[in-house]
Amino acid sequence: MLKVFLNHCAEDKALVTPYFNKLKALGFEPWIDKRILPGQDWDEVIQHAFNAADVYLIFMTPRSVSKRGYVQREISDALDKQRYNLPGDIGLIPILLEDCEVPVKILRSHQYIRLPEGWQELVESLELAAQQRSIAIHTGVEMDPFRMFLREEKHRWEGLPGYEVSMRYPHVESSRVPNTAVELNEFFASLRLNSLLNARKARINQEEEHFSSWAGDPDWKPANSFHVFISPNLANQFILSFSVHEDGMFAGAAHGFMWVETHNFMIIDDQLIKISFDDFLSEPHSAYTSITALVRERVAKEYAGRFDGELSSDDLIRVREALPSDGTIFRNFIITPIGVTFLYPQGELFGHAAGAFGADLSFNDLRPWLKPGGPHTFAQHASAISWDPGIDDEVHE
Repeated sequence: MLKVFLNHCAEDKALVTPYFNKLKALGFEPWIDKRILPGQDWDEVIQHAFNAADVYLIFMTPRSVSKRGYVQREISDALDKQRYNLPGDIGLIPILLEDCEVPVKILRSHQYIRLPEGWQELVESLELAAQQRSIAIHTGVEMDPFRMFLREEKHRWEGLPGYEVSMRYPHVESSRVPNTAVELNEFFASLRLNSLLNARKARINQEEEHFSSWAGDPDWKPANSFHVFISPNLANQFILSFSVHEDGMFAGAAHGFMWVETHNFMIIDDQLIKISFDDFLSEPHSAYTSITALVRERVAKEYAGRFDGELSSDDLIRVREALPSDGTIFRNFIITPIGVTFLYPQGELFGHAAGAFGADLSFNDLRPWLKPGGPHTFAQHASAISWDPGIDDEVHE
């Protein structure tokens, strides 16, 4: 069942609630904050529902777009999560309930739907999102020279606190590079197991006294929640790029967390070779300063657009301090056929409230520093991957 999070301001609840009821009647699983029960920590309940959602509906009115605080934080967090979606995935739908100025951060990346006249269009978009999450997993998706199958599993343990873990990761098969497929599956299995082992720490860190007040509430159980998705971004017989996205929330915490890491490989003689951004460059250390300047420029532009204003001198200082020129900012990147994207998860650069950031640099931007015959020459002939996830197997521990 598709989980749909309804973002709105309190003043618009009467306008939004009928759509909650209509979505529920159609078989979707919408969430709205009227479901928070007396005595529950409202911030924790909202964050838990937010992290579990498949699709975010952003209801826009003059009141919601001008309101500061939690509504804007949810919008920024929802936009941040789209960065880790697969190409073509529907994960966020802006909805115009009343005429208003649509925020630039939404308008530049998403087409909005006007309600009530666009109701059927909204339903079709949600049905497509549900379809994207239920692709024919048993036949897999062709990603030359691989066929990739999505595996999804859920683990749950009840305690004080307990844990809930949902994971999506690829299973790879290939007749042309069979050893590479075996090594990739072993690598994905290690990432999967590491996430599960970390979640199981709750078993030896029980806080029965702290969570005892929750015991009488049958509708809410204290649980650390973790959502892990290993996503292929680019593939051919010579080069691979994957990202690992995790978000969640610890029981009783004030805020959730969002984290990302990337893994990039060359394939030589049917064996995986891990590569870093340095492997793209002729002289990495001499190139750091110039490439860092390009990254700062991209991040500064995104920062200014996100907060709808020109950067002050203090803001520019913050950007320079957050992005040092020692090469550490190039750790997380995904490869595309036209360049690389550096990823900075929520809280890494400017604090939790500012959200996640990214910097796209084309191979043309990087041309002065690229190594002749380096990994970029193989990436340019690879395919960006569009892969629609969806299968559901639950494991109770």
